[in-house]
Amino acid sequence: MITYSEYPPNMKKVKGYNAVTSFASEYGSVRLTCQLPDGNTETIILQEVVHLPGSFNLISQSQIMDKDVKVEPVNHYGLNLYNRYGKLIATTPQVDGLFVLDRVLDRAPESTEYTDIDDSCLLALKTTGHASRHDAEKRMLWHSRLAHVGLKALEILPKVITDAPTMSGKCDCESCIKCKLVRKPFTATTSRTTEPLQLVHSDICGPLETAIGGGRYMLLFIDDATRHTDEYILKYMSEALEKFTGWKALREKESGKQVKRFCTDGGGEYTSKKFAEYLKSQGILKETTTPYTPQSNGVVERANCTIMERVRCMLDDAGLSKKYWAFALSVAVYLKNRTLTRSVVG
Repeated sequence: MITYSEYPPNMKKVKGYNAVTSFASEYGSVRLTCQLPDGNTETIILQEVVHLPGSFNLISQSQIMDKDVKVEPVNHYGLNLYNRYGKLIATTPQVDGLFVLDRVLDRAPESTEYTDIDDSCLLALKTTGHASRHDAEKRMLWHSRLAHVGLKALEILPKVITDAPTMSGKCDCESCIKCKLVRKPFTATTSRTTEPLQLVHSDICGPLETAIGGGRYMLLFIDDATRHTDEYILKYMSEALEKFTGWKALREKESGKQVKRFCTDGGGEYTSKKFAEYLKSQGILKETTTPYTPQSNGVVERANCTIMERVRCMLDDAGLSKKYWAFALSVAVYLKNRTLTRSVVG
């Protein structure tokens, strides 16, 4: 509080949010520095603030509206506050059912300690959701950084990254809700290879909307043992053999291993005579899954779904059109290869 006056003992009664009546000890003015969406800050002064020991930090919407502050809902996810001149002065995102003022807490230089509030006020901020909002923002930041990966995949992050927040609770990412469909899980495989390139899964997804550069198809190669994924953007499905030969040469030279089995669905791009002759010449056993049963090629089918979900989320979150999907795909696969997975022990 920047100004305050004391009430005489047992004089000022205040009825709290929980219908409990208590006596206030002080009243005065409070200065708040609010964070705006554009990165700027706005300092506001709240008048006639009552200090009720042990209570929450609550601001009455009706009281600030009486002070000529306009309150405007924003897509049911928060409120914007405008002064009498129509200038945005504060935002209040909704957190756990509360509208929490998006404010900046002053800290001493190179310190994590707050300089303008005492412990009881900080506790009240935590109780009203400010601290939980900060934690939730950090979780969502990591969630977005890793191409909207699921929270379960993030739970192990604090064990290997020192500044990663504890991953708990639910995902409130609007892009994920809009772009990730609920699907029945594929049947889990009962066997796994132990060495790179013993078994390689592949699939082509498309045609998709023509991307910048003209790509319309996504081609994936996934190593069964390591789950390492490589992606290629194709203009035509007939490019699959050319991409496979280049990929095979690269990965075999890199690992010192050789591709032994190649598993795909029965798509024509894989069953052509030219493709079959190449596999035979290289001593690679071709495995073709049962028609109309994507579960039997579950590794790459699940990867297809996961990667494209992340692509859609990234584009939606960034406000980009679908023609940028090829760029988002490269980022999603890059991050997938660097995100911890339960499929690979350790």
